Amino acid sequence: MAAEFYLGADIGGTGVKYIITDDQGGIFHQGEVPTDPHSAKRTLGRLAMEVAERISPPSDSDEATFFRLAAVGLACAGIINPASGHLGRSPNLPGWEDTNLKRIIANEFQDKPSVVANDVNAALFGEFSFGAGRGCRNLVMIALGTGVGGGIMLDGALVVGTHNGAAEIGHMVLDPSGPTCTCGGVGCLEAWAGSVAILKQARLLAKVELKETALAQLVLEKGEHLSTRDLSLLAEQGDAASLALFAEVGHRLGHAVGNLVNILDPDRVIIGGGVAQAGDLILGSCRALVPAMVLAEEAKDIPIVSAELGPMSAAVGAACLARQEQAGG
Repeated sequence: MAAEFYLGADIGGTGVKYIITDDQGGIFHQGEVPTDPHSAKRTLGRLAMEVAERISPPSDSDEATFFRLAAVGLACAGIINPASGHLGRSPNLPGWEDTNLKRIIANEFQDKPSVVANDVNAALFGEFSFGAGRGCRNLVMIALGTGVGGGIMLDGALVVGTHNGAAEIGHMVLDPSGPTCTCGGVGCLEAWAGSVAILKQARLLAKVELKETALAQLVLEKGEHLSTRDLSLLAEQGDAASLALFAEVGHRLGHAVGNLVNILDPDRVIIGGGVAQAGDLILGSCRALVPAMVLAEEAKDIPIVSAELGPMSAAVGAACLARQEQAGG
């Protein structure tokens, strides 16, 4: 009997990371195809062609192209209805908004069973299955990237909410007199802890308060190519201004984590995303603050851990969700 495979794909603004796994979660192949920001159909059609090349039967076989593909999982940033597969607001892919992704998957992948999920929900499910959330049933994940995303799992099930908008942790308001967020609100976690916000603050400090510092020199040298990785490398060298910048990010993150622990009482909190690669530069001040905020004595030492699966976490989670869907939930 031919082996069954599961596809997990994570739709990014410029590329689609995908992974093909077997029924035990073992990796058969992983890769990436470009995203067409204006067309979900063209993007998923391109993905289908590449996947077909990897799992198709021999050319002299009578088997259908996707005979060995059992199910498809798709992760995408935005407000997603997992039942219908409808994508509503999607800040990274405005050209995809108001699109039924399940219908397109059915057309491109020969009506294979499919599941569609928010990208951080998928990443959390991946960490739950194979990463930092193994052995836990109640989890919170905060993804620090360009913006700040979130995922919540209670008793082993992802929480999506009545209107599919649950776990927008990045838009938890921490200070109503704080900086303006990309969402148009004020004082959201994302206004401090997303990479856009961090780079904005670094440039402001370099221009206004710290003109003669190593931070200012770095900002000048890198220009528009400045990254949070550049800032974290400078901080690791002991630069006081960069250290303070990341400590403030961690402090704000700690406020969010403390609130979430008091509300949800999870087994652990997972911090992922590209910004989180700064590690203890952020997590140190976060972990220092949380115990003072948490009411339940037993929860004061809740593990606040780094994600383990890296940039493929949402694709891995999407494949796991596809396998769960094909097995009947």
